[in-house]
Amino acid sequence: LVTRTYGKAGYGESNIMQSFPAIFFIIADFGMNAITTRELSLDWGKAKKYISNVLTLRILISLALVLLGSVILLFLPYSKALVVGTQFGMLIVLTQSLFATTNIAFQVKLRYDLVTIGLIAGYVVLITSALLAVYLKLPVAWINFSYVVGGLFTFLVSLRLLKKLGLTLSLDFDPAVIKFLLAESLPLGIMFIFSQVNFRADTILMSVLELPKNYPLSNTESVGVYGLAYKIFEVSLVIPTFFMNSIYPSYVRKMSEGAESLKQIFLSSLKGLLGLGVFIGLMGYLFAPLLIKILGGDEFSFSVLPLQILMVGVFVFYLTQPISWLIVTLGKQKYLPLVYLLSATFNVTANFVFIPKHSFIASSFITILSEALILLLLCYFAAKSWKQKYVS
Repeated sequence: LVTRTYGKAGYGESNIMQSFPAIFFIIADFGMNAITTRELSLDWGKAKKYISNVLTLRILISLALVLLGSVILLFLPYSKALVVGTQFGMLIVLTQSLFATTNIAFQVKLRYDLVTIGLIAGYVVLITSALLAVYLKLPVAWINFSYVVGGLFTFLVSLRLLKKLGLTLSLDFDPAVIKFLLAESLPLGIMFIFSQVNFRADTILMSVLELPKNYPLSNTESVGVYGLAYKIFEVSLVIPTFFMNSIYPSYVRKMSEGAESLKQIFLSSLKGLLGLGVFIGLMGYLFAPLLIKILGGDEFSFSVLPLQILMVGVFVFYLTQPISWLIVTLGKQKYLPLVYLLSATFNVTANFVFIPKHSFIASSFITILSEALILLLLCYFAAKSWKQKYVS
């Protein structure tokens, strides 16, 4: 919809409007979903107290981050329209945080049917709002704001659906609970921030750095070309994310049964995701020209090569998720910040050096290499965590 209506430059602006707030959402999440899910998988009786405290904390943090992000935008070399559009888009940090909080209960109880209902309701509102913006020929910022409206509706529907689990949330603030959750989630929170840097640094840097002359594209057009390829790539990552969100509570329960039970479910999920990742990567590589043709048209022909590069390495992302969640299950999440710090440092440095020389082609390769580094480090720390838990 955006690619066909607003072209490369418009889609590039839309991509920036979504990439910038995404970094702040990860700060608002801060790994609390994973820790709260782990605790409630073992004792559902704490659900109302824990989730209500998470809700209060996230509202406060999100509002502070919306303000901080809006101020930072004033100092970036963007047009006034892009700055204002991204500032409005910062509200998605709040709406996504609210929905993520309700999702804790659904994840623990494995009620993904209720999650789906909330998401469908939100997407109906999102798409309707976006179509209205296109019909009225509004600036691309209004397309981006549709995500805020849709996200708010998803939260409201999800909040009502919590009653099916016998759960009604309130705005609680228990210092002891909040201190425990923050202390436990700190390593994960830092990890998620560095992980998001891996995902978003290339887009932000591409929007401000000088680009090579061999591509007849402006910064926003280059972001648009890369953004379309990356969006398709991101969609393929929904599968392992959803799968691990579904199976993580089972990891926790299997660990309580013993090492062999946890090992079996881990290896099964690892093998399954590897096979699926290889298959999806192959299909993505072969059908990249067709996908770009359908979604963007001839104007986005430069998107084909970066998409093929990304899809060749997508299986690596399918492997890192179960390994990282194994480490969390073992209670050794303290190792994760170092893993993602090293990868983020490599990612930002490499993009800073090679984007001015090779633009989005460099970013595509760097994305895969960064995740490969994560995989190697995760394997090392997973083996170490397992020995500490079951051998020593």
